[in-house]
Amino acid sequence: MAKSILKEVDLKNVIIGATVIGAGGGGSPTGGLELLELYKRNNPGKPVELELIAPEDMQSGAYAAVTAGMGAPRALIGKDFTPYAVNSYEALVEMAAGMGRELKYACPVEIGGFNTFVPMLIALLKGIPIVDADGAGRAVPALDTLLLHVNGLNTSPLAMADHKNNRLTIELADPRDASTAEVIGRNICMAFDMIAGLSGWMVTKDEILSAIATGTITYAKSIGEAMAKYDGNGNIYDFIARNSTLPCKAVCTGRITKMETKTANGFDYGVAVVSGEDGCEYKIPFQNENLAIYRDGVTLMTAPDIISLYNKDTMLPMTNADTEEGQYVDVGIARVDEKWWKQGEGRINEIWKPYFSNVEYTGKIVRFK
Repeated sequence: MAKSILKEVDLKNVIIGATVIGAGGGGSPTGGLELLELYKRNNPGKPVELELIAPEDMQSGAYAAVTAGMGAPRALIGKDFTPYAVNSYEALVEMAAGMGRELKYACPVEIGGFNTFVPMLIALLKGIPIVDADGAGRAVPALDTLLLHVNGLNTSPLAMADHKNNRLTIELADPRDASTAEVIGRNICMAFDMIAGLSGWMVTKDEILSAIATGTITYAKSIGEAMAKYDGNGNIYDFIARNSTLPCKAVCTGRITKMETKTANGFDYGVAVVSGEDGCEYKIPFQNENLAIYRDGVTLMTAPDIISLYNKDTMLPMTNADTEEGQYVDVGIARVDEKWWKQGEGRINEIWKPYFSNVEYTGKIVRFK
């Protein structure tokens, strides 16, 4: 049976590695690390370890529950997300029981420093395994940009909750209508002051294997382990490329000379401008996640491939909730999971076009080379 036990150091490496794959979103690594510390403080008698199971080893007929945080990443900073996560998960458990389903596993909705740890927290608290997979192979801005949706899995039913245990359930006439779920969910999120726990996407072994990214928690852990050996010399993405299995490459090293950010409609929007030591100017527009990167006005790459920043002073990967003017950073790009291209590049262009438009990018997808 392909399973392993993740201990505290492993969880920390997953959080760090997941932030790199998170493409500027998925929640700050400091948020994930703080949530881990809160778990330790609130559960002094419990060991900090959980069972990681390959999707192939899930029981037939059993379901994994996907739990995450929804909202503006900057609004999550400094908050104890535990009650949001637990309340939404328990609401989904009740919904599943009414459908004759048993939720025996946890699974991340996406890879990111915060959102990958949220279902790990559920697994720690509830004593259930976590599946080595996630619903996107990166972090994404909206429910209709998840691989769970792109490759045809049901979005509904969903459960949302806040820290007070105000709960709402979403049951769509068309369970695959992720766009409507996104609109409803964002409005609920705004009513909850930009932060909500979100649980749903009850998925089976066969659905996971056919539609979403697998092996990604192990993948993130390997990246975190490689980064822990970095000595600070050179661009870290060169180091990661040499010392892990992530297909990535360095773009530049430089200073963030301009940072424009606004929080609206449950998202962080903006653009980061990096003045590279190579004499070039790099612009990275984002909607929670980094959606494109330009060098002197020329598009280098776009989502769904991965654009990521690393803070050379703190020696931590960064999300757009962490970026500020004046920071000294490495910029890198990486290849996204191949399941993104299962429906063809034309279909993926359609999926991302509205989000590109939100950051004034009017071109088509430019893939990692």
